[in-house]
Formats: sequence, C-alpha cells, structure tokens
Amino acid sequence: MKNFNLNSLCKLLLLTFGLFISSCSKEDSSPIASGYPKNVTIVYKVISTSVASASITYKNETAGMTTLADVTLPFTKSFVRTVNKNDDASLGFSLNQAGPIKLEILVDGSSVKTQDFNTGTGAMVYLFQ
Repeated sequence: MKNFNLNSLCKLLLLTFGLFISSCSKEDSSPIASGYPKNVTIVYKVISTSVASASITYKNETAGMTTLADVTLPFTKSFVRTVNKNDDASLGFSLNQAGPIKLEILVDGSSVKTQDFNTGTGAMVYLFQ
C-alpha cells in the first residue's frame, strides 16, 4: 500500500473542500419569476362583420369570470389586473347562429392572442409567462 505524506494529504483535503464549497453556492441563478406579480392592462375585443350580437365570457379584473348576454358587436373591454406567472386571460363567445367572429386579447397595448371562428361558440386563453 502506498503511503501519503502529510503535504499530499493536505492538498487532497483542500481540493475536496474547494469542490464542496463551489458546488454548495447559495446563489440561485434562476430569475425571480420575470418580475411577477405585475399590473397589466388587458383589452378584450370581439369583432364580426356579419353578426350583430353575442354572449361573451371573459376573465375579469379580479380573475373571476364575467358573462354578458346579447352584447352588441363590436365589443371592447379594458381593465387593469395584477397577474402572476402562469395566470391567464381568457375570452369566449356564444352565438345563436354560426358566423365569422374574431377574438383578440391585448396586454399592455400589444396583441398577444388573436383567433378567427366560423362556429357558434369559441374561446381562447393567453397564459402569462
């Protein structure tokens, strides 16, 4: 069996201790949820060139659901809401007949989700990331 001298043993212990300390860093390299919670302005738009009215459902300023019956189109709803990462903004509609209808969600003035439908019902969801 090979004998270690005291100098070699000290070097080995220092190397092991250094590796242990560097792997136990307390610093978290992940960002803190990208600035959440944050206040955002959400705008919902429902537009149609041939449908006069629809029932509309959307996630409101308190993150609850609001349903409005027989709303004249075009429809726009704007409000400020505090959101966290993975919260959502959702918008849906229901018609008595099928027809072309467009839904759009804007966050802080930028369009984040748009979808066209040719059915009697539809919905879409935007997830805050």
